Amino acid sequence: MPSYTAGGEHPIPVLLRASDPLSEAGARSLLSDQREITLTADGARHGTVPLLLANSADDEMVTQWCATASADSPRAVLVTGTLRQVGLPNIAAGGIAAVVYRHEATGLRLVRAVTAVAHGEGDLPPDLVRALMDQVSDLLPQAGPGPSSRPAGLTSREVSILRGVADGEKTGEIAVRLGYSERTVKRDLHDLKKRLHLRNNAHAVAYAMRASYA
Repeated sequence: MPSYTAGGEHPIPVLLRASDPLSEAGARSLLSDQREITLTADGARHGTVPLLLANSADDEMVTQWCATASADSPRAVLVTGTLRQVGLPNIAAGGIAAVVYRHEATGLRLVRAVTAVAHGEGDLPPDLVRALMDQVSDLLPQAGPGPSSRPAGLTSREVSILRGVADGEKTGEIAVRLGYSERTVKRDLHDLKKRLHLRNNAHAVAYAMRASYA
């Protein structure tokens, strides 16, 4: 399996999907001289990172992508002019792992987002991180002993761990706060994502938020 690193031997294959031809042409121009990535038309190519270009996260192309995403679908980067913060859980659940605002979309910025996704990480603008934290604080109930105190499918400990993830805590910091080993926290995160077929930590937080509405 190739190891994708910025400036490494194996450029990251990127599949462009745009809501209009002008956006696609602009992205191709920005990325044409970036050696860390290579544009591809083969969506099935191993390690391909989809790059979605839209004026709004509500564009039909984006909503269709999120609606048809499965646990096996590649995670994507979204470049958008606007994104309603209340829609953040939906795009996270739909396989969007990184968001770049159009006015910040330089070639280097896009490469940074693509690289993060290729490494299994996320990349969100600071305002969306704050919005996610605020929504988690509002929607996730305080962990308690009773089953009604947590979203369906999650234990109280998992809710506490996810609250820490949403607050930007590292696994070691979560472990200290909850009084568990870091290995236990990492195992719990891995187990809940596997059990509920969640792609990543952001998807797990989004699941908890959506389940809290029920």
